[in-house]
Amino acid sequence: MTDQATRPARTPVVEVPAEPVRRRSYRHRPAAIAGRTLVVLLATAGGLVFLSVLAYAVLTALKPAGEVLAVPLSWLPSHFDWGNLALPFTQTPFARYYGNSVFVGVCVTALNVLTCTAAGYSFAKFRYRGRNAAFVIVLATLMVPVEIIYVPLYTLVYQLGWVDSFAGLIVPAGTSAFGIFLMRQAIDGVPDELLEAARLDGAGELRTLVSIVVPVVRGPMAALALFVFMTNWDSHLWPLLVASDDDHRTLPVGLAAMQANNLGSAGVPMMMAAALLALLPTVLLFVTLQKRFVEGVTMSAGIR
Repeated sequence: MTDQATRPARTPVVEVPAEPVRRRSYRHRPAAIAGRTLVVLLATAGGLVFLSVLAYAVLTALKPAGEVLAVPLSWLPSHFDWGNLALPFTQTPFARYYGNSVFVGVCVTALNVLTCTAAGYSFAKFRYRGRNAAFVIVLATLMVPVEIIYVPLYTLVYQLGWVDSFAGLIVPAGTSAFGIFLMRQAIDGVPDELLEAARLDGAGELRTLVSIVVPVVRGPMAALALFVFMTNWDSHLWPLLVASDDDHRTLPVGLAAMQANNLGSAGVPMMMAAALLALLPTVLLFVTLQKRFVEGVTMSAGIR
């Protein structure tokens, strides 16, 4: 038998015609470039508008009182009056307002992080009757404007004797439906195997939450802390209702009172200086927690 008889027949190779290379159409390139250029120009214009407002506030805060409302209007002062930055502290109880806002903001933020993390852990990792119904009720409260509950809430606070006290400012703001929702979704992504391993090692639920869950969800916790602090720092209506004396006024209410008592050109530099000083905590907090904030927002973007 020859080699050709024992050798298997070769399968004929079928050449598949290559797909034609699709060339990009250059007809739309000018339109794409024009659209991108327009977006950049609009973003730049918006940034310049915000930057000009901030620059005007800074320059006005450092102007001599007689140049603030002078006609024609000038951007640059004849000389920088750095003493204006001390006027809020020397002529008004600004330091008291500032301290009250920092104290209330830190307490409210800590309470929200604590309660929302615990509630989110319960909704995400425990199975019990009524859990889904309770979570739906929590979400439903997001649709209720907070101003609607101010009257019954004020009545309750008044009956408890918390008017003109820090308890009236802190306790009603100690938790939030948004925070519970955010933490529940974040903790839901923690693998159950980690929790079961910790329980098998003898860890209780509190130890499991602190040692296993919290390190995984530090990003969402930082984002929640930033959201809560900024919201509370700018809150005006509720502090106006429950804190009417200088000993408990927060910064937004105090600034409104300062504005009412410092009308005219002489008070404008002081008010601008006070407003700029009021921005510092939120800016510093954002710069400090920026990395965690981005992580938390990115992690929250995958919410189911």
